[in-house]
Amino acid sequence: MKNKFLIAAAEIIGFTLLALFLVYKLYILPRMAEAYDGVPVESGLLIFVCVYLIGIIAIGFHIYRSMIKPAGRAQEELKKAAEESRKAEVIRKEFVANVSHELKTPLTSISGFIETLQQGAAEDPEIRTKFIDIIAIETSRLKRLIEDLLVLSDIENRKESADTKEFCVRDVLEKTVEALEPIAEDKDVRLIADYDEEARIYGSPDRFRQMMVNLIENAIKYSEQGGRVWVTAGITDGKTQVIVRDEGIGIAEEHLERLFERFYRVDKSRSTKAGGTGLGLSIVKHIAALFGADLKVESKAGEGSVFYVTFER
Repeated sequence: MKNKFLIAAAEIIGFTLLALFLVYKLYILPRMAEAYDGVPVESGLLIFVCVYLIGIIAIGFHIYRSMIKPAGRAQEELKKAAEESRKAEVIRKEFVANVSHELKTPLTSISGFIETLQQGAAEDPEIRTKFIDIIAIETSRLKRLIEDLLVLSDIENRKESADTKEFCVRDVLEKTVEALEPIAEDKDVRLIADYDEEARIYGSPDRFRQMMVNLIENAIKYSEQGGRVWVTAGITDGKTQVIVRDEGIGIAEEHLERLFERFYRVDKSRSTKAGGTGLGLSIVKHIAALFGADLKVESKAGEGSVFYVTFER
């Protein structure tokens, strides 16, 4: 910008000197000659005025193109950056508040039960066993929350996994579904799988597994007893697509837009009871972004949900 200003100043000075020269050449000298010859020289003044106006317009246009217009763009970019910074600050504050709350809740519960045990409740075997079980549950919840926060932090920082490669979707999904079978059996939910052996994607198998664990586990948690969950992988329009469908409680339309936000819960009491941290679907969204995959959900309250993850092959 400094160089452009110096160039513009030089142009103005140069044009001013040229204008003075033209005034002298086209007006003053002819006037002096007119005084001797008696011949009018108004045409010289007209030429000067035309040249001067054209020059002023040209310099003004150049200054606008090189300084004023870029300055306007820079100002707009600064406003945009300030707005993005403000939004980021709001998100950061909300995130800190949510994390503080989510950490404080189990810690307060654990601290309260330990204090009660220390005050003599430990002498009663039945109460002691009950309180220790609750402490174990809250500790497990706290551990899951911290693990999810660390996973989310790694993903948001775009940390590349060492195992990035092309892999068969079927191989990872089979192991994932097998690992989740005990959770499904405890709730009497049937897992139905259907995989296309040709379905392959490039990326981290471990990240893909994390994404599928969150989607399938959510489908199991929010299904009624005796329900079914379908996990399918195939090729659609030349792209690899994984679909997780359940016939559970579903999600009302007004919640769909915010569904993938961190700590957003459709039914907070039910989510907490189910052992959710509020970060599962946010992790799914960020992993999908790492893969460059398209993530879509269709759901209606009482009619179950369908999650589509579509990968470029």
